[in-house]
Amino acid sequence: MKEIPLKNAKFFTQLSKNMKKFLLLMMSITAVNLFADGHDSPPMTAHYGFSTSNPAAVVESLQTFMASDCAKEMPARVTLFEPHFNGDNGATHILTFNYQNGKGMDAVRQTFQTCAAAQKFLADGVGVISQEYQALSTPIYAGGTAPEANVYMLWQMKVTDEAKYAAAYKKMMEAQAEDGLASGSYGVNRIMAGGGDGMTHFAYIFGSSMAEMTEALSVSQASDNFKRFAREVESIREIITVDAGYTLIQY
Repeated sequence: MKEIPLKNAKFFTQLSKNMKKFLLLMMSITAVNLFADGHDSPPMTAHYGFSTSNPAAVVESLQTFMASDCAKEMPARVTLFEPHFNGDNGATHILTFNYQNGKGMDAVRQTFQTCAAAQKFLADGVGVISQEYQALSTPIYAGGTAPEANVYMLWQMKVTDEAKYAAAYKKMMEAQAEDGLASGSYGVNRIMAGGGDGMTHFAYIFGSSMAEMTEALSVSQASDNFKRFAREVESIREIITVDAGYTLIQY
């Protein structure tokens, strides 16, 4: 993965402005006046995929920022993921911000505009990361529990009938739970903005270890419940990619 060189102060300043503009623009576009009609906005997750040749510097920078007073007050759950199996996707890491609603996103946007620690976090990233993608999603179904969500698997999909897919997924997972075949936490999110490759939704599972998660998945996918589900959604769902990786840090 390419590292952005720092050739001179002017170059650094311009890249810093670009990085800040990227993050703040994403937050402002997706948050400001999105639900101005007075209705409560849904929970949402902002996903930022990036590549780096210096992962230790990324982790250190995030840890320093999250230890700051303004970061501790942010109404968001922040997680850094490390994808290990994501095909030709160039991202080596994914940083996510989970919000309860649009007000939380507004508050975090304000933090990045006014907090010195947040500004330093953005500046620190200029020399070591390259943006790969960004997306905003919202859950349409979630279930299960994963006390130690150390690993994940992600199915990026194109779904043409959300209501039918969500109903079939819910029926399948409830049947799996009744049969003792549901493991970890799982769900489906809709892409609200960003993304790519025609993706409209993604399904996910979290588990405590790769061995446990893949073993449970193999048993689950061999079940009659899953086979019925696959037949029901065959005409309305196209799987684009299947990714798997690890959770590095969560706040």
